[in-house]
Amino acid sequence: MAYTFQDSIQRGIIYLAKSEEGFLVETMPMIKSDYFEFPSHQKFYTILKEFFLKYKKLPTDDQLLEEVRGVMASNELFADYKEELSEINKLDVKSIDNGDYYLDLVEEFAKQQSLKDAILKSVDHLDKKRFSAIEEDIRAALTVCRNVDLGTDYFSDVRSRWNRLKDSSVNAKFRTPFETINEALEGGLATKEMAMVVAPPGVGKSLFLANQAVRSVLDGYNVVYLSLEMSEDRVAQRLDSIFTRIRQKQLAGRVNDVEERLTTIQDKAGQTVGKLVIKEFPAKRLTVSGIRAYLNQLKNHQDIEPDVLIIDYLELLGSDSSVAEYQAQERTAQELRGLATEHKLLVWTATQTNREGKKVSIITDAELADSYGKIRVCDLVFSINQNEQEFDNGQARLYLMKSRNGRARFIVPLKVDYTRLVVSQQSL
Repeated sequence: MAYTFQDSIQRGIIYLAKSEEGFLVETMPMIKSDYFEFPSHQKFYTILKEFFLKYKKLPTDDQLLEEVRGVMASNELFADYKEELSEINKLDVKSIDNGDYYLDLVEEFAKQQSLKDAILKSVDHLDKKRFSAIEEDIRAALTVCRNVDLGTDYFSDVRSRWNRLKDSSVNAKFRTPFETINEALEGGLATKEMAMVVAPPGVGKSLFLANQAVRSVLDGYNVVYLSLEMSEDRVAQRLDSIFTRIRQKQLAGRVNDVEERLTTIQDKAGQTVGKLVIKEFPAKRLTVSGIRAYLNQLKNHQDIEPDVLIIDYLELLGSDSSVAEYQAQERTAQELRGLATEHKLLVWTATQTNREGKKVSIITDAELADSYGKIRVCDLVFSINQNEQEFDNGQARLYLMKSRNGRARFIVPLKVDYTRLVVSQQSL
């Protein structure tokens, strides 16, 4: 689709693109050559982009025309291109001295066109049931903009990048319930990261995630807990014991105490407590696309944006693709990592072991169920290990399998209070 601008605007875009390197760089991600109405403008813009990418500078008019010779159709006249370039150069400089105005026009049109293209493609995706492709195309169209971030100049930005690392508002440190792990991570995890707990069925994955939710809320972070296994009320009841330290069996008769203690926690002087939202979804019905839609609804209707997203657990998430289970899990983990980056939050989830996970003393990556690839994108992965004697004694062992930001392959002894559902680090 061609620009709906008048001829002088289209000529102004070409003039600025061939005259100002900055203008060309900003428009290249947004403009496709066929957006222009006239073939001469289409070819001029194509040549400008290709020349700049190859030689890292703009062509002269003579070079531009020489390149035109190689792309002209047999029924075109070279004289017409020379004449059009002459018309472009005759533009009143005052009419094109506001490059930002032209950039705004280009950006607005590029967004419209990208969205139209994505909608047209979605018909084919829908026929082939490629639902995730529809979402990817639409999201890509909505992110079209003229902002150019070329990254960090390593030698020039030393002080500014170190200041960014020290800025707690940008680089929050999310603690785990275990101080040894926090020390190994130099304080904790950060936004845009993903962590995973590994354990066999019945060995505390959900219990750990609930304790992690409490730790983050008490540290002042907003937490969203997505349950694919238990009801919202059951998850909340677990959290009641962890927050208040009231035994599970005593909760029903002490509702007033629960309410009073939770109010005290929220009102505690000098302490900012985060928000906590629990949402239940049917197993295998929720996809990463669905999580993204839910987070948008949460922001629009309750003005809540989570700092920490907890998903209980990975295998119970659905997939938009029809690939094998092990491939689906790896792709889902990759999509969750992308979600963490997109929404600038920390993702916590859990995953099952294979059958050998019940037999070994220490669960490593060799005991992962289905796909090893699902931990590749994680910044932190640890397993929860427990034999029968440890279960009877309320003990377990945490084994740090992987850490991108600290040391790994060590064991942390745990204490598990099954009456109050509290998991803590055992003193040595």
